[in-house]
Amino acid sequence: MSNLQHLLEAYRKHPAVVKIAQSLDNQDAPLRLQLAGLTGAQESFVVAATALQRKASATTHLFIANAKEEAAYRHNDVDGLLPQHAVYFFPDSFKRPAFFDDLNPTQMLQRSELVSKITSDAGGSIIVTYPEALFEKVVKPEILQQTRIEIQQGEKLDVDFVMQVLIEYGFERTDFVYEPGQFSIRGGIVDLFSYGNELPYRIELFDDEVEKIRTFDPLTQLSQQQLSRVAIVPNLNTRFRQDQKVSLFQILPQNTVIWIRDLQFLVDRLQYCFDRAEQFAGKLTALDTAELREIFRDRAFLYPGDVTEDIAEHPLVFLEGKIEALQKAFPDLFS
Repeated sequence: MSNLQHLLEAYRKHPAVVKIAQSLDNQDAPLRLQLAGLTGAQESFVVAATALQRKASATTHLFIANAKEEAAYRHNDVDGLLPQHAVYFFPDSFKRPAFFDDLNPTQMLQRSELVSKITSDAGGSIIVTYPEALFEKVVKPEILQQTRIEIQQGEKLDVDFVMQVLIEYGFERTDFVYEPGQFSIRGGIVDLFSYGNELPYRIELFDDEVEKIRTFDPLTQLSQQQLSRVAIVPNLNTRFRQDQKVSLFQILPQNTVIWIRDLQFLVDRLQYCFDRAEQFAGKLTALDTAELREIFRDRAFLYPGDVTEDIAEHPLVFLEGKIEALQKAFPDLFS
């Protein structure tokens, strides 16, 4: 066992961490807990140790940092401490947080992957994020399920029908796939780069039957993993209306523990994002990319005032600010 693992085990057995875990087990009302005195990586150890204590109950944890850089550090810490645990980073869709003029395809893929995993996993993951990422809503699980295309080995596949659906979902037909949202058809081979997977799929057909499914490296064309079934999801940022989207909080499992670095900062930062988004939307023109226009078409963003309502039913752990001040500023969370 490494020194880090020894230290993590010491945190797991610490009376304060044990008390946190016990408090989560014995709730007449959603937990409200304020931790004081934690600095630097101590927060990562407490979150990781609590997750270990709660592993048997498959509790999901959401950690909300103040900024993207802080969230990235926290994600790396927790991921390193819990190599066997599902630890995810949930980013915003843009190259710079709160600057809406330039999309980041890699981060859009990460968002799609996480939404897909949350709706299919049994729980027990740790998600690290920040205000700008929470500002953008995500697709409702029931809508996502309806639009998911599932392909299974041994089943018959109507290539023409799949092609029509993919085009409807915003996929582009190309000679070779190299980024999410592309597909190609060459004889009995269908290559698909789903928005919900980090590698493209290659589906090999024998007549109209799916003979093989595998992921492959788009650069080398070499196979990576053999699969028995895949689920294809459209671009979750642009292919759905506002009424088909909700905040990330609303698709989390009911028992998700939300760790908040600074609740007042979170609300203020969401208000800042909202103001900037309104200004940016007013300046959009036909010269901007269609994808960017689609994102702002229905303004599918989280209203700052809705945050407390969205998190009210979840156990909350506050990492900054005194509980008395929080009760005064956000009375609805403590009633």
